Amino acid sequence: MSNEDLRRPLKVRGATWSKNIASYLSKKDITPNQISIASIVFSIIASIFILLIPSAISYQEILFPILATIFIQMRLLCNLFDGMVALEGGKSTKSGELYNDIPDRVSDSILFIALGYSLTTFTFSIELGYLAALFAMMTAYIRVLGSSMNAGACFKGPMAKQHRMAILTFSLIFSIFESMIFEQNYILFIALLIITIGSFLTVVNRTFFIYKTLEGK
Repeated sequence: MSNEDLRRPLKVRGATWSKNIASYLSKKDITPNQISIASIVFSIIASIFILLIPSAISYQEILFPILATIFIQMRLLCNLFDGMVALEGGKSTKSGELYNDIPDRVSDSILFIALGYSLTTFTFSIELGYLAALFAMMTAYIRVLGSSMNAGACFKGPMAKQHRMAILTFSLIFSIFESMIFEQNYILFIALLIITIGSFLTVVNRTFFIYKTLEGK
């Protein structure tokens, strides 16, 4: 199975702006592995701002969610460009897949656990954050397991990585408007619940797909 077969299909890789940035990074003394590690750093920073949201006052109620959103997008850009620099830029390494996959699992976990801790006014929010992290990690585990069993790389949803980050991003933006009306972040709690349930369904969906592929059904 080629590296291309194992990559998540993304239309944005074909965009002119992404190709130009990837080409620029490829010419610099920057490795794909360094970009992958940077995604964890951006996720940690985003998580800090998420944790600060409950204690935000005045302009901070707008600033913290926006900054969290920006750093989440920076994390996603790292996820995009590490692969492009590695393959299109000809900088792939034998250990590249470790750097490509592990930072993603760490980043997801940090963000969802932080979100759970930021919603302590809701019952079981912390546990929900850990569950979201667990199921998100399992979606990747099932995908990699399927590949190792020659069933192909399954990127099926309904809650793949890009969907999880999209829901988290939009919920942070909408929470700004909610904070003007309510004291509790209902939108963020609902988003965490959707991510948790959606990730669980993704685990089931991918497992069933791999089973059918292996059994020829």
